[in-house]
Parts: sequence; structure tokens; C-alpha cells
Amino acid sequence: MLLREVLDQPRLKLALLTGVEGREHPVTRVYVTDLPDPSRYLAGGEIVLTGMVWRRGPGDSEAFVAACAAAKVTAIGAGDAVFGTVPSDFVEACARHGVPLFEVPVEVSFREIVDAVNPSLWAQRASGLATVLGRQRGLMAAMAAGARLADLLPPVAADLGLDCWVYAPTGRPIAGTDAAPPGGELARTFLAATRLPAPAGDGRYTLVGVPGRPEHRLASWFVAFAADPQTPSGLPEGTEELVSLVALERAQLDEVVRVERRLADGLGRQLATGAGAADLRAGVVSCGLEPESAFVAVVAGLSGLRTPPDLTVAVLEEALRTVGPHAAVTQLPDGAVLGIVTVAPEVDVPATLRAAVDALAPGLGTGRLALGVSAPAVGVATLPGAVAEARHAHRSAHGRTAVICSTELASHQLLLARVPADARDAFRERLLGPLAAYDQAHDADLVRTLAEFLECGGSWSRCAERLHVHVNTLRYRISRVEALTGRDLGHFEDRVDFFLALRLTR
Repeated sequence: MLLREVLDQPRLKLALLTGVEGREHPVTRVYVTDLPDPSRYLAGGEIVLTGMVWRRGPGDSEAFVAACAAAKVTAIGAGDAVFGTVPSDFVEACARHGVPLFEVPVEVSFREIVDAVNPSLWAQRASGLATVLGRQRGLMAAMAAGARLADLLPPVAADLGLDCWVYAPTGRPIAGTDAAPPGGELARTFLAATRLPAPAGDGRYTLVGVPGRPEHRLASWFVAFAADPQTPSGLPEGTEELVSLVALERAQLDEVVRVERRLADGLGRQLATGAGAADLRAGVVSCGLEPESAFVAVVAGLSGLRTPPDLTVAVLEEALRTVGPHAAVTQLPDGAVLGIVTVAPEVDVPATLRAAVDALAPGLGTGRLALGVSAPAVGVATLPGAVAEARHAHRSAHGRTAVICSTELASHQLLLARVPADARDAFRERLLGPLAAYDQAHDADLVRTLAEFLECGGSWSRCAERLHVHVNTLRYRISRVEALTGRDLGHFEDRVDFFLALRLTR
């Protein structure tokens, strides 16, 4: 496929700003990035699409374009969403380096361009794929163009006479030449190894790491090669090409995950701010989840390690992949890491997650990994309750590694979490609404007084001391609470109702 075939598609509304002489250059793939230097992920011939969020000044434009030019990309597409137009210094840099540049209007998404180009690329490559597989450089180009690791690794390894398997840090198999050896023990060896490559399986395998983002072994893949006794390292010839293919697949996946996390962040904000059912439904759909599915919420905490800030997110994403193929993971505004995953009825979620956490334990060192898991909840309306359950379960998790399910606990918080939001709001308003209105109108402090009174177990002297008021003042305030609500704080049932209503405000 040639660049002009992309530019000439009317519905994309792409305007070529510089490099008209490059219209006849071939396109190998479309690569979307907001990295200031994407060269490590480029193999040549790409259309590089960028929103330019990395740009802080003209020098940034020069560095970005120089990196793309050195990688011999076919063209750069710049989106208008951030600056409203393509900055002149960016246009000048492309002209200076001889890189064709086109403008992507704000109403056209990068996804539309990818969807328009990929079918043509695959149609043109299908007939020649067998030939490409016979050449190492061709194999790299095919991988860079979008061919998947699971399809390419077996024929490439067979051509090189190698046996190898790719795993995630939990031991989850990703690709391989034939039936994969059990990954659990291999993963434990990989995570605990002081240096790589490392022998494993009584010397039958040699493990090589493939870092991703973030760069930590808990977030890395590894390749297990059948060991070669003729070489000191145990690695046969040709392993570098295969590791490069795996690294490219991982880099592409990291870019996809970066986009998915942005969508999951939107759903997380909706859950944190108490969005309505319609907004939650839209957020769930944007994350690729089915709104009427059975969901499980998981809250994760990783502590005691000097780690990249997004490592907890990456660890939870990997753990949830052992549960089901569809999940959304985000860091909430209060710092908690939340995952929402759709589950099939036959999946034992707590047991599956415990196996994943146990597999990751050798990579924790002195750290601590704890997960709180909700009971299954059907439909988006039940999501807020499931999240509350997972939070409470996480607070109850203790130990170096722990997976606690809400069904294993007994608490009024779990009971309240399952009550629909409108019912909770109505209950709270009936009991505390009159007090809040009185406080606002008279600059009083009845709601806080009530909360302290219940926290003190109804002790007048202790409550008055905590509030720094006279006991008679406290008695007057409590009498106002009773008069405004029609309740009697001398009755245990009324105290329970007030206690629950106050809990609903937290």
C-alpha cells in the first residue's frame, strides 16, 4: 500500500502539509504514539500518528521528527486535538528531514485511520507471507506490520531449529512452538533469579527476560528456550531474533494497554464520583465490557517496594487475565487500584487470583501484595456496590500476600454495599436531611454532634469532652436532633438507623 492511497481516501480528510515527493512511498503499518522518542518501536515504513502531547516547544518537535526520520518512517500524521492545528515548527522539522507530514482533523480519530489502512495491508501481505517467514528481516517486518506472535513464533522457531515458549510473570502461556511446559515453576525461577539468562527445570530450559512497561520483572514476559548443552549460556544460536520478535509484540501490546487504561480511567472517575447508571453503562461499554455481564471488582495494593507508580496497575492487569479476557484496571483518585473483570459462572475467582498472587510472590522481595475481591454482581447498576465490597475486603487483607473475598467477611458495610444507590440516598436523606438543613440555616453542628455521640456509645460526659462543650449544651443539641427527626436516641433501633445513615455519607 502506498502513502497516496491513504491520503486519497475522502472520508479521512487528511491534508498533506509537506513531503509531496513521498506520496509514492510504501506503508508497512500504522503506529500510534505519544512518546517523545518512538524510535525503539519503529522498524521502517510506518505511518506514525501522534497527538503531540509530548510537545513543550520547538526543540521537542525537532527531536521527535529526527527520531522518526532515522527510523525511515514513511510519514507522520499529526492530530489537531491538542493545539487546534499543527505547529509551524513541527512542519518545518518534517520538511527539513524530508519526512512527509499530514494533518489529521480533530473530527477524525486515529482508530479510523488504522481501520482504513490495515485491511489493505493484510490483503497485500497474505500471498507473500510464506516467503516473508523465510527471511529474518522479513519476519521482523511482518511482526511490525501487525502479525501476531502466536502465529509467527512456531514457523520462525522451526526454521531456526529451536523450541521455545513465551510466558507472563504468572506463568500464563502466551505463545510457543508446541505444547507448553507448565509455566508455574518456570515463572517462579524467572522472578527469583538474581541474573538472566537463568537455567530452569533442572537445566532443561534457559530463561530470557523481555521487559515491558513498567520496567520491572513483575511486569515482564520471559522466554523459555530448550537449553543447548553445547553453549555455555545454554542458549542456542538464533535466540536473538526470536527475543526481538517477542519484544516487538510486547511493545505493541503496551501501546494498546496504554489506550485501554485511559478508557478505564474514565470508568474509574465515574465510579469514584457516583455517576448515574446511564453514565456507568457508557463507561463500561467504552472499556469493551458487556453491560449486562457478571462483574467482579478487585482492589489491589502493592507496598514495601521501590517500584514505578503504575506497577500495581500492571500487576493487577496480569492477575485478572488469569480470570477472564475482558477487564478494565485503573488507579482511583484516592490512590486505590481498581479492576473490573467479567467472569463466567464456572470460574472460581478468589481461587484463581490466589494462584496468580502465589505465582508472583517470588518477585515481591520484601514487598506485600493484597487483593480485595467482591462477590459477582450482575449489571452495571450493581458495580458501585461491588466496588465498595472490594474496598472493604482489601482493608481486611493481612499478610505478605493475601486475597480476601467479601463473601468471607461479615460486616454492615457489605450489607449496605448491596443496597441500590437510590435506596441508600433516600434513607440517608430522610434521617440526616433535616439535620443538614438546620446546620446550614443556623450555622449549627448537629450532624457532627450526632456522629460523636454515637462514636462515644451514648456517653454524655465523654462526648461533651470530645466536642469541648458543656454537657447541657450537648443535651440541647441532641434534643434538637430528636425533635427534627422524630427519633429517640434512647432507643437502640433509632441509634442503629442513625449510625447506618452516617456510614452512608462516608
